[in-house]
Amino acid sequence: MIDAVVGAVVMVVATTALVLAVEVGEQAFRSAGKYPLNAAELELVKRAGWDAAAIADLQSDLAGLPDR
Repeated sequence: MIDAVVGAVVMVVATTALVLAVEVGEQAFRSAGKYPLNAAELELVKRAGWDAAAIADLQSDLAGLPDR
């Protein structure tokens, strides 16, 4: 009897953890693409040979990405 209760508790905890992990993953995907390039990313594309016009185009493309 106690084994069944412990098993049920384990199943509830595992299910809750799975649902929480899916929610966190969905939130990460929803917020992706909403932020402008940070300083490290700007430095990376400058070292890759991009000029100011290409970087401005990239930033405007990033700003135009859909929210969902």
